[in-house]
Amino acid sequence: MITKEMTVLEIVEKHPETEDVFRSYDDITGKCVLCSCLFDTVEKISLDYNLDLDVLIHGINSAII
Repeated sequence: MITKEMTVLEIVEKHPETEDVFRSYDDITGKCVLCSCLFDTVEKISLDYNLDLDVLIHGINSAII
C-alpha cells in the first residue's frame, strides 16, 4: 500500500510497474517526474503541481501487481 509519505524512488524501487503512472504525469507537471522528483514524497508532488493526492495514490496503488 502506497502512502503520501513515500518517495518516488522508494515506490519505483519496490514496484517498478508504477513507472508508467509517474510518466503519465509528465505532461501535466511539464517535466519528467521520475527524473526531477525522485526524492520527493507523493504528497509534495501533489502539492507542488496541484494534483489530486487521492487520485495520484489510487493510480499508483492500482498499478501494483
